[in-house]
Amino acid sequence: MTRSRLFPTSRSHRRRALAGAAALVAAFACGLPAGGLARAPAAAGAHAGPRLALGISDNSTALFGDPRFRWLGVHVARLVVPWDIVRRPRELAWYSAWLQAARAQRVRPLVAFNADPSHPRRLPGLAAYTGAAESFMNLFPWVLDYTPWNEENHPLQPTANDPRRAAEYFNVLSSYCPSCSITAADVLDIPNMATWVRSFLRFAHRPRLWGLHSYVDVGLGSHERTSLLLRMVRGQVWFTEAGGVVWRWERPYHSHRATYIVHPETHAALLARRLLSLAAISPRVTRVYYYQWRVPHTLRWARAHGGLSWDSGLLRPDCSVRPAFFVIAQAVGRRAIRAPRARRDRAGNCI
Repeated sequence: MTRSRLFPTSRSHRRRALAGAAALVAAFACGLPAGGLARAPAAAGAHAGPRLALGISDNSTALFGDPRFRWLGVHVARLVVPWDIVRRPRELAWYSAWLQAARAQRVRPLVAFNADPSHPRRLPGLAAYTGAAESFMNLFPWVLDYTPWNEENHPLQPTANDPRRAAEYFNVLSSYCPSCSITAADVLDIPNMATWVRSFLRFAHRPRLWGLHSYVDVGLGSHERTSLLLRMVRGQVWFTEAGGVVWRWERPYHSHRATYIVHPETHAALLARRLLSLAAISPRVTRVYYYQWRVPHTLRWARAHGGLSWDSGLLRPDCSVRPAFFVIAQAVGRRAIRAPRARRDRAGNCI
């Protein structure tokens, strides 16, 4: 991966950089209000839908210390936590720091429960899950947005073969906090999505909010799977995780061998533009959480998060911005050339 300055210093280089960014977001360049993303009309004469909330999904507390995050004016962010995190005080303190930092900046958190990293294929019983989830919600009563389980139809998730249990998790959280916004299911747009959702619907009580990870549609430049989910369910849909990957380790579901895949940063920016276009296909899509802000690539962070296998950050590890940052900045009505500068400190944070 190439590294560059935060912004080009010469006037001619700056003009070329901005022109390239503008080309990537041409579909969103007109009529964007500051602090929000205006929905493009689906056809001539159509009325613009409600504003789309654009957020970030990233588990690093360093997100809130980066001056460019504050400058973007993002008001929603997503955190993924183990379902039983309340049983591990040391780790809970780390996640609590993230939530308190979000609260201090008036960022509304979406908390997604996930598998226990030490037992990733173990599906908790309903009583155990209920006790842990309710304890977490009591600790943070001001957190009002939840996902019962992350990416539930993924073959490596224990919920993939048990949509009924996933629906029971949703029912528990919904009944415990009727005023919360709880995604009924949080699905990846892979071939089993429709079958899994149909099974889930048999057991879920009046779902009206859904989570979607639209990686396949974004990668293909398609809307097929997103449109399918919109036809199958009622209510709002949040893209709870999506973005443009720069590099990743890909391991087939039934293999121990992994392949290292690298994409140009300009390709990741193209995927960011596709993501925003996909979100504009329906006024029922009301939030997008871009994954992710930045991967620090420090040994301490890697140990805390089980190693590094993915980087779709808007920022490079050295704190400079990638082309996708320009896409997101313009989408929320910001001129990236006016973004505050930042540098990497000795702890590896962008300040």
